[in-house]
Amino acid sequence: MLVFGTQMHIVTFLFVSIETVIFLYLAIFRLARPKDKTTTLNLILIFLLLTYNITGGLFPDPKLSGSYFVQNVIAYATGFITPCYFPYYVYSVFGLTKMKFHAYRGVYLFLILPYLIFVLVFWLTDNLKDAQNLLVIPVLYGIWVIVSLTKAIHHKYNYDFSNVEGKQEMVVFLFSLTPWIGLPIITYFGLGQAVEALVTNIGFLLLFGLQVIRNIRELRTEHEKLIESEQRLKSWNADLKDEVSKRTQELEKINEQKTNNFINLVHETKTPLTLIRNYLDEYINKYGTGEELDIIKGALIN
Repeated sequence: MLVFGTQMHIVTFLFVSIETVIFLYLAIFRLARPKDKTTTLNLILIFLLLTYNITGGLFPDPKLSGSYFVQNVIAYATGFITPCYFPYYVYSVFGLTKMKFHAYRGVYLFLILPYLIFVLVFWLTDNLKDAQNLLVIPVLYGIWVIVSLTKAIHHKYNYDFSNVEGKQEMVVFLFSLTPWIGLPIITYFGLGQAVEALVTNIGFLLLFGLQVIRNIRELRTEHEKLIESEQRLKSWNADLKDEVSKRTQELEKINEQKTNNFINLVHETKTPLTLIRNYLDEYINKYGTGEELDIIKGALIN
């Protein structure tokens, strides 16, 4: 069942619709967290799937402009490029260090190079069936990647699969490779666009779903740590407030002691001066005053 008068099957169109929504959500999330590398890698994955589905669904179509050769070259290009991204994706997102060779070299030697040879053979022979015989190379390479992927997961978890996360990764990774192995077979035997779309998209979307689950766990852990840090900060602020209050009371007590000491000192200093002034007043009243006595009396009063 085709849609909108094109060669795109409704199954392919449904995957395009779903992946468009996912892509838009990731784009918004990427704007909110511009330094999140994982979101960028997911955006690339979904973009490649969208491109693959759109080109594979629309091409080749005799009603469209462009030669039959060019349309097939574009359709097969996205079919090769999307699996090329898989080793780098699992290497970067899931930390499978043993996949480094495939992420940076293997795909160029066993996918990109065979694709270029495929285009050359197709161009020289003008026979798509002859060119499709080269698809055996990606199939064999896919088997090698499965073996490497298994070893990489074993190495990551130190050969201990009591961890549920390790089991999940093993199952999803292996299932996500079905497009790699199945796509050339489906194409060669002409099993149809709907089967091709189901096999390729479900595998890669499961891989994306596994990463989303991991990301949710990480965000939840990050949120719990943030709450714990906030609680610690509140506790620290309360302790600091108590300490400040305690120090303030001590300073007030010290200032009060200083004030009392000063008052006592003034009082103790004033008492003998008052006695001297009283004796001086009695003397002046009895014997009279003089210039020197007036100076002394003025100093005592001041």
